[in-house]
Amino acid sequence: MTILDRQLKLIAKQESYDGPAELNDGEGLVARISPTAKITFQYRCRFNGKSLRIKIGKYPATTLKEARRIHKIMMELRESGRNPEIAITGEQDFVTLDDCVNYWLQHYVPTLKKGTQELNRSFAKNYMLGTFPNQNVETIPAKEWMMWLDSISAEKPKTAQSVFAKLRACLNYCKSKFIIERTDIDRIKKQNVGARPENGSRVPTWSELAIIWQAIERSRASTANKTLHQLTMLWGNRLSELRLARLSHFDMKAGIWTVPKELSKTNKPIRRPIPSKARAILERVMETYDDVLFPGHDLDTPITISAANRYIRRIRTSLPLEEWRTHDFRRSLSTGASELGVMPHVVEKMLGHELGGVLAVYNKHDWLEEQLEGYE
Repeated sequence: MTILDRQLKLIAKQESYDGPAELNDGEGLVARISPTAKITFQYRCRFNGKSLRIKIGKYPATTLKEARRIHKIMMELRESGRNPEIAITGEQDFVTLDDCVNYWLQHYVPTLKKGTQELNRSFAKNYMLGTFPNQNVETIPAKEWMMWLDSISAEKPKTAQSVFAKLRACLNYCKSKFIIERTDIDRIKKQNVGARPENGSRVPTWSELAIIWQAIERSRASTANKTLHQLTMLWGNRLSELRLARLSHFDMKAGIWTVPKELSKTNKPIRRPIPSKARAILERVMETYDDVLFPGHDLDTPITISAANRYIRRIRTSLPLEEWRTHDFRRSLSTGASELGVMPHVVEKMLGHELGGVLAVYNKHDWLEEQLEGYE
């Protein structure tokens, strides 16, 4: 129900008031009324995850018409990712990097897969937010952008290039939404930032995998963290396919694990058989946990990618092996299965890859029996 001006005039003439404490004009604009009949216009909203109640002005010095005009400006500022208080404070109206990153996190990142969402939020928190506070993102010189990226590259050259890619995606999204028009980061070329991630070539041998397996077994981590990585060694899956898995994804009777399309990199379901060694571990996991099979501190929430990576870093530093990472398990499975005579198209299905060319269009077979033989 909208507020009427004559309604406010009647209230303002009274010496006391015992009616509703607020009159609602819609979309967050309210008239707050005190017991002494003093009327104050306010805008209630959420911004950057916080509840705000912004004072617009007191009636009748601020008319209902003026309050609505200011309220409209505030809503436009908020929708564009900027602080609606600017309409009152008169602060310099420019968009900061934090404004852009928060807008991107709020409007674009939630449309991505869960694992990608976590990765983007991690980059935003650890590298982007707070980097250029109170600076107009459109006037930050290319030199300052480059100095910042170089400071990251000094310790983590591959990370610097990933940060650059995420940042450019964020700013391009804001440009597409007309939050900003341009930035000097467009002048920077990708090849001049950090170091490009190398195509993986590390293939842990069977004996190395045995050493890693034993180190995981001896570690004092949670059952969820240990079994997550042991099963990943056996299945050769992408870590988040299993990390985010639910009880309903496993048909123990039929012996099939189905990765739903929302967890699949190919955006299509992936079906794998459950080999005997994996079944024994999986049954133990199912006896320990409920729907979320690989939880973190909260049993209702999957373990985070950062927690999983921290665990593997601890294991890795404790072993006298050449540098390796969890993703290398996939290469070991692919190479080892091929050496044992498993056909290439079956190996590709074990890895959850799409088959190429016309075969991918017409042939939807999963070769589950052949996969199971390969796994065993």
